[in-house]
Parts: sequence; structure tokens; C-alpha cells
Amino acid sequence: MESMNIEIDYTAHEENVTANGGPGDWGGLNPFEPDYRVNPYPQINALRENDPVNLTPVNTWRISRFDDIGHVLRHAKTSQTLSDGSSPGFNPLDERGSFHDFMLNKDGETHARLRQLVVRSLNMKTVKKMENSVEETVKEIMDKAMAEGGLDLIKDMAMVIPSRMVCSIVGIPEEDREMFDLLTAQRTNAFFGRFLPPENQKATAQAGNDMADYFEDLIAKRKKNPGDDLISELLLSAKQDSTLSEYDLISQTIGLVIAGFETTIGLIGNGTRALLENPDQLAILRDDPSKVNATIEEGLRYDTPVHFIWRVLTEPFEVGGKMLPKDAVLWLHLAAGNRDPRRFEDPDTFNILREKNANVSFGGGAHFCLGNQLARMEARHALLEFCERTKGVTVTPDEIIWSPSFFRVMGHYPLNFS
Repeated sequence: MESMNIEIDYTAHEENVTANGGPGDWGGLNPFEPDYRVNPYPQINALRENDPVNLTPVNTWRISRFDDIGHVLRHAKTSQTLSDGSSPGFNPLDERGSFHDFMLNKDGETHARLRQLVVRSLNMKTVKKMENSVEETVKEIMDKAMAEGGLDLIKDMAMVIPSRMVCSIVGIPEEDREMFDLLTAQRTNAFFGRFLPPENQKATAQAGNDMADYFEDLIAKRKKNPGDDLISELLLSAKQDSTLSEYDLISQTIGLVIAGFETTIGLIGNGTRALLENPDQLAILRDDPSKVNATIEEGLRYDTPVHFIWRVLTEPFEVGGKMLPKDAVLWLHLAAGNRDPRRFEDPDTFNILREKNANVSFGGGAHFCLGNQLARMEARHALLEFCERTKGVTVTPDEIIWSPSFFRVMGHYPLNFS
């Protein structure tokens, strides 16, 4: 992956810079370095212990301790946008397919209204409905892997499961799924598009345009022939809510496809890798499959795909002994909080028998991850089937290739069976 050169100080409001006392520093942990994803945890741990409320060179505050993250999520008055309405992470030049109008970037009543519309099609009823399909998909994948003597865990399993499920929920036909996989992978980085080099910004913007074109056509088809899918549900809601435009439909759909895709790839991929790298824990799960839910929670804590989320202070707030100003952009470092020894005993050890494992991997507050139950269900079946089918098999990992995504997600993880 090419290094991401940061050229934009996007919070360059004079009063904010002065109040922050910048410029800041990376404290030995720059998430834009090309090798950040390989093994960032020694640096993550050092930053949390040495500078738990860290002002970065791009004028954002990284909050690293578990209790401080919870304190912000529970008590700080925050927004997803700066006071001028701009996003602290999205590329301001994005147009169609933009995240600017996605529910994740909205607050208050607007966010609640958009979220409630989607909850109708993304809830426990949906999870139950999808479960048989997930089971069949995982069995099909492992049948092929056992016959061929291995698989690429990411390309052949961790990508396929959420891709099929998200496309099914949204209403994207199976024949279009692989095309959407490519567009989604390109579009994911738009969450922090301000930091990308110009050529990458252009690629993510084009992916947004292509997805918007696609959904415009699909919405037109669903208007004529409604189905049992998210787009049809949103179209029905739009008839009842005059404030919901076709543009809103496209923005929510693109955002949901992307939010439910790469993060689940990371959950399945990172969780399986942790088991293979800790054979004693793999043996525990094989002996007692009822430990699968605990395994998922430990995987989320131990190696969460989303390392940090953002919030913007709407009024000054004290955290970690520092008074941060209004409009300060906070990066809540979930991966650091999940390895905080103040909260977790022996936090750098992968232990599926761990007690008190309430991690922060799905965020918190009003923006708590909508698809968390679907992601957990998909991971549950993937881990159980993989563990069961590889009993008595020697699994030899090949070289990991990390995804260029801003998330900590593998791009390829080949496994050989013998």
C-alpha cells in the first residue's frame, strides 16, 4: 500500500488551533504509515500509556484509554460534523454517493429518523431470516476448500459471506455482487477521504458516482416492481415522509452497503487468524462450540477492524485531565481502549475464556453499530464451520497481504490444508 501523504489540516480554525496549543505529534503511532496494519499494538499501547489524550499533527485528539472513551460517549456533547456543517473526515469534493448525507454523519432528530427507517429492514428479524443463507454459504465454501486443500480466507470466505448478505438485504442481484465488491472496497476509504492522496480521492469519488448510478437504476426498477428488500422498504417510507428524497435513499443505501461489508470481513478474518495463531484457544473452541459467542467478543476486543471513530465537541469538555475546546475533533481509539490493562487483565493475550469482556468495538451512544447482530451471526457460523471442518487438519498460513483500507483488514490470507 502506498503511503498516505497528509496535506490537509482540515480543522484550521484559528481559535481552535490556538486553544489546542498545536501543532501536535503522532507520538510514534501514525495510522497513515504503510506498515501501520502489520502490528500496530506495541505503538498503540505506548501511546495510551504515554499520551492518552494525544493531539495529532492533523489537529485531532486521539483518546486511548477505555474509561476515557466511555466518558466521551456517555457524557460529552458531540456532533458528527464541525460547527460549520463540514465533516471532519469525508472528502469535501465528494458529490454523488457521498457519505455527507449518510445517517452516520447526522445528529439528533435527522439521525434518529433515518436510523429508524433502516431499522425496519435491519433488525433481529432480518438476522433470523438470513441465518439459513449464511449457514448454506459457509458450508458451500468449506466443501470447496476441503476438496481443493485450502482457501484464501478473505477472498473465498470473509468477503463472500457479508457480500451476499448485504446485497440480499439491500436488493442487489447476485449477478451484480462481484462488481459491487470492487466498488465497495474502493469506496470504503471515503470515510477518511480528506487524508487520501489526490489519485486515491479521485478513485473513491468515482466509486461513489458509479454506485449512485447503479442505485438510481435499481430504485427506478423497484418503483415499478417492489420487492422484499431495503430499497423497497425505503421507497415505501419515502411515500409516507415527504422529507425523504431519492438522494437520501441513495446515500443511506450506499453507506449501509459499505458499513456492513469491510468491517465484517475484518471480524471473520481477524478472528480466524487469532485462533490459528493461538492453537490452545482453537482447541478450546473445538472442544466446546458453545464458546463461539465469547470467541467473537474476544476477537472484537483483541483485534477490532475499526481502530477509531470520530466525534466533534459542541462545547468544551474535559477528558484525561485536559480541557478540549469546542469543535475539537476526537478520534476515539477503540483498538487502544480494547487493550487497556486498566480494564482488561493481560490484554495482549487472546483468551476466549475472558470474563468482563465488554469491548467498545461497535462504538456507543446514538451511533452504536446498527448491524452488530448481523455481523456477529455471520462470524458465528463462519468460525464454527471452519473449526469443525479443519479438525485433524494441519492448517498452514501463507503470507498475509493487508488491505489498503483505512480499517485493519487483511486483503489476502491464504491457508493450506494437509
